[in-house]
Amino acid sequence: MPTARTPPIFTSPQDAAQAFYLAFEARDIDAMMATWAEDEDIVCIHPGGIRHVGYEAVRNAFEHLFSGGSKLRFRLEQVVVLETVGLAMQSAIEQVQAGDDGASGAAIATNVLMRTPSGWRVVCHHASPAPAVAEAPQTGPLH
Repeated sequence: MPTARTPPIFTSPQDAAQAFYLAFEARDIDAMMATWAEDEDIVCIHPGGIRHVGYEAVRNAFEHLFSGGSKLRFRLEQVVVLETVGLAMQSAIEQVQAGDDGASGAAIATNVLMRTPSGWRVVCHHASPAPAVAEAPQTGPLH
């Protein structure tokens, strides 16, 4: 008979955000949902996708995503964090690679985390495809 996991207590928003991405990479639905607040007002939007509202809708969205063939790896760049006593916002560029030699791309993500009685939890994840960034023009010396 399987034993129920004791939900982790994330003592900082950074701990909860790190656990979110580790669970994403592991495609571990239980670990993923342990990072989310158990609330009907949580919101998740994946790049190019619809808005999922509520715990069951968010869980179903991740189950569907995790059932896909590719394992994803994330590297966060240009992280901006705003933190108050009970709420934190993390904005980052997600560099995403699918599989070992798979395609890579970037998304712009915003994660909102809230301090709950059981530690910090994600209440909103919104990721959008990042636009292509043009290279800065190379200029030579002025004559």
